[in-house]
Amino acid sequence: MARDDSELLGRDALLRAIRRQLRKRENVLLCGPADVGKTAVIQALAPREYVVLDPFEGVTPHLAARIRRAIYRGTPHLAAARSLDRGYLGAVRRIAFWFTVVSVPPLGGRWMARLLARECRRLGLPSEAMSPRWTDAVLRLARGRPGLAIAMVRAAAAVREAKGALPSPDVAFIEARIDAFRGGQRAAGF
Repeated sequence: MARDDSELLGRDALLRAIRRQLRKRENVLLCGPADVGKTAVIQALAPREYVVLDPFEGVTPHLAARIRRAIYRGTPHLAAARSLDRGYLGAVRRIAFWFTVVSVPPLGGRWMARLLARECRRLGLPSEAMSPRWTDAVLRLARGRPGLAIAMVRAAAAVREAKGALPSPDVAFIEARIDAFRGGQRAAGF
């Protein structure tokens, strides 16, 4: 199910540009650091209309050959990778040149603050969680990566529920990273 574009604060222009490329039947590779929102962008683009490769660098040599054949037939692909480094891409480095690379930049502070406020409200966190000091610390630690910011807010909510006190953003950052490492999954689904 595709996300509502309104969930992707600050990504409207990026979504429009990618949609234009996909309408032209171009293959698109979203590139950016972990937790910057590549998967969220893919989900907002109605992935059932395209072949989605997320993560792109996880493709096996056999699957890379199948992708190459599908590209020859004109099937548009939408992929996400953290890096364009040939060593990092692995088997897909041989087909990466068929993709238009679109950088997914970190979100600006205004959009990140709105995202944090929305997530705090959604989780029912108290007003001190949305204080300027707490929010500024989370924004500093997240460095424009919405997935990490959301994971920090969720970790703070879990710590607050378990211990009755809201942790500092530093503790929430550590908890979010530990949760992502332990679960082997995307922090906060972003």
